[in-house]
Amino acid sequence: MERKQIEELIEKYRRMGTQELKYGEEKCAFFDRVADQIKDSIEEYVDDDFLTEEDIIDSVKEVFDEDDN
Repeated sequence: MERKQIEELIEKYRRMGTQELKYGEEKCAFFDRVADQIKDSIEEYVDDDFLTEEDIIDSVKEVFDEDDN
């Protein structure tokens, strides 16, 4: 994905993280964590290996799994 698309993805997850009534507190915390992870590693995601939002989110979840274990 291109940097601009990834920045838009970060903003999407930031917005979702503010909608506690819709998603609940736990899910919003997850969305914020996802946005932070993408932002912190944005250079990693500006890569041909990450073509879609799903590719990036899968990678983020793998990072979380490693961190949480």
